[in-house]
Order: sequence, then structure tokens, then C-alpha cells
Amino acid sequence: MFSIGGGLLALAAAGALTIGATMSLFSASSSSSASAFATGTVAVGLGDSASVTCNVTAMSPGDSSTGAATGSKSLDKCTYNVKYTGSLPAWLSVDVTVNTTGTNLYTAGATGLQFYVKNGSTSIIDGVNYKVVGGTNTPVTSGVAVEHILLNDTPVQGPNSRTFDIDYLLPLLAPNALQGGATSIALTFNAVQSANQPIGSCVAGRQCNSITWS
Repeated sequence: MFSIGGGLLALAAAGALTIGATMSLFSASSSSSASAFATGTVAVGLGDSASVTCNVTAMSPGDSSTGAATGSKSLDKCTYNVKYTGSLPAWLSVDVTVNTTGTNLYTAGATGLQFYVKNGSTSIIDGVNYKVVGGTNTPVTSGVAVEHILLNDTPVQGPNSRTFDIDYLLPLLAPNALQGGATSIALTFNAVQSANQPIGSCVAGRQCNSITWS
């Protein structure tokens, strides 16, 4: 009995050794350097010079600012200084809104308040008109924003400073109905990436609605 049991024990031990055996393959691996991805920026900020906000009161027919087409040219013009500060090439545009409180000095006609808005040599508003995509003069409607007047035909890199001059004229033939009237004008500066956004036939100084601005 003892020798049989011993034999069984020996077989069991041998079986345990066989099951516990492992095999190993030679191998090696190598990892690449990590590929990194980061976005650029599209941002705008204040210009290098302070903007000049006008608060013109007690205007009389014939009064105008220094850069107006006609009139006294004795009043100060308004300026809006901004800067594109992003790292990506960009298209720039400006929105213009004329608003009124009470009696509207701005009538969208030849005898109401006139605005002359420029960015350098690029005209944004000339009297009461802006240019749509095709170049047609179109009157600004009080209370309705004129959006996306393009400022550059080729993409710009930051930093890129822009100064908007706002001149104005109350024509000598302004009617009595404009007495006590008031009007305001506000500009909004926009920037958007130019990559993957061709502007097609858009021209600086006209509306450009063929790309996505926001």
C-alpha cells in the first residue's frame, strides 16, 4: 500500500511540474514621440491709442467735423482704435449701427445727419450709404445693423491695428423738424479665421456675407 501510494504521489508531483511550465518568446517594441495638436487664436483688443467717443450737443445746420465733405469742419471727429491680436491669419470686418432717441437726426436722406466712416482709405459709410457685395450704394436704416463690411482683401496677421474715423455733417438745409433730435452711431470690430474660408468676390469696403463670421 505504501509503495503504491508513493507511486501515485510521484506521478502527481510530476504532473504538477508539467502544468506549471511556461514558454517565452523574444520580442521588442519602440514608441514614437507623442504627436501634439493645438489651436491658434483669433482675438481682438484695444488699440494702441485711446478711442475718442463723441458727445456732440447743440448742433446747428451747417455744423460738421474736421473730415466731413462740407460744412463748418470745426468740430472734432470721433475715432475708434482696435487691434487684431490673434495668432491665426484672419479676415477683419466692421458692423455699423445708427440708433435714435426721440426725434431722429438721421433720416437716411440728403438733409438729415450725414456720417463719413473710414478705416484708412477704405470707406465704410459715405453720407448715408454703404456698399453691398456687388458695390451698389444702399442707405443705412436707423436701428438696423449694417454687418460685415470687409476691411482686408488678403489675410492679416496679428498684431494688426485699425483706426476708424467717424466724421459727421448736419446739412445747412436740415429741416425744422429735426430740432431737438438725437442720433448715435456705434461700431463693432470683427475677426474670423481666414483658413478654409475663401472670400470669393468680396472686396474691402463692401459687405461680405459669403463666409461665416461667428
